[in-house]
Amino acid sequence: MINADLKNAKILIVDDQNSNIDILESLLEDLGYTNYTSTNDSRQAINLFQSIKPDLILLDLMMPHLNGFEIMKLLNSLILPNSYLPILVLTADITPEAKQRALSEGAKDFLSKPFELYEVTLRIKNLLETSYLYQLIENHNIILEERIKERTIDLENANKELMVLDQAKVDFLNLISHEIRTPLNGILGFTEILKPLIESAEILKYMNYIEVSAIRLEKFSYQALHITALLTGNRTLHLQEVHIQELINNTLLQLHDKVQEKGITILLQKDPSLETIPGDAELLQICFDNLTDNAVNFSPDNDTVIIKIFPENQSIICEFIDNGSGFLSEVLVKPYVLFAVGNQHIDKNTGLNLALIKLIIDLHKGQIEVRNTKPNGASVRLVFNDSRNK
Repeated sequence: MINADLKNAKILIVDDQNSNIDILESLLEDLGYTNYTSTNDSRQAINLFQSIKPDLILLDLMMPHLNGFEIMKLLNSLILPNSYLPILVLTADITPEAKQRALSEGAKDFLSKPFELYEVTLRIKNLLETSYLYQLIENHNIILEERIKERTIDLENANKELMVLDQAKVDFLNLISHEIRTPLNGILGFTEILKPLIESAEILKYMNYIEVSAIRLEKFSYQALHITALLTGNRTLHLQEVHIQELINNTLLQLHDKVQEKGITILLQKDPSLETIPGDAELLQICFDNLTDNAVNFSPDNDTVIIKIFPENQSIICEFIDNGSGFLSEVLVKPYVLFAVGNQHIDKNTGLNLALIKLIIDLHKGQIEVRNTKPNGASVRLVFNDSRNK
């Protein structure tokens, strides 16, 4: 294939001596090159170059009107950057100065007059092969650039589709969280009224199922509203010094009945030097309530849930530890996705707790670490930057 392409290469001969042109044309014809043009008037060289766009130029140096050096200088302004145009200089001047000047103006090789036909054959072939390979690389780069552009457009379109899907998810959460709150209030209210009136143990059991399901939906609605606000940027951070003991007291008050029912002991291990955490009080309360609630849910009856709060490397660590069954392996791979698998450790009912807490911690520019402990149980660590110590 390369030999056929070389035979079709466009060759321009510029020499003021017709005898030299005749020799070169006869040689090219004998070698099978058919696409050549020649001129003995150096003033025509630039126009011919622009019209035929040759793959190789055979250029005499010493000519009237325009010499070879001047033609090469003019060609330099027409050749695209990083392109390759082989110029084979024809000259009887073989001095180092002439060669150096020719190379600086753009020559790629030399032929000494009078010609050695075998040498002419090899030098033309070598230059055309080099030019052909440069064209292959250039064409490959053009194709590669086009593919990159196409791939970039595909990625941009995919990102737009993902943004639409993300917005649809946010809109979905926002819609259902608002729509289910009013009927839920009615269900929970009438459940509370009816339970004391029910004498049948079986029906009371069913009523308890209804109440648990309604509470689950209420919790989902509550989480969905917060997630929507955080994802859309509608909830900004209200930084203040939040009292740790107040967070703990509020959590224990909310979980009092559940803690008493399971016989759970909440053990607070707080560094005496820490009284407050810099953060948003409402959002921090959500983290403390949810993580403690889930630790209690998954702890064995009559067990202990530990809440550790301590300074570490200019940070404040809040760690929630239980002795339950731990996180499933698939949860540990992607613990913060919305609508995660239903039987995960944290909030097995909705799959939203860790996603919500992650959004809150990100807003605080902190970190969350989720892991299983040995021989059993789980730990969730919230890491807050403590700029007060910097």
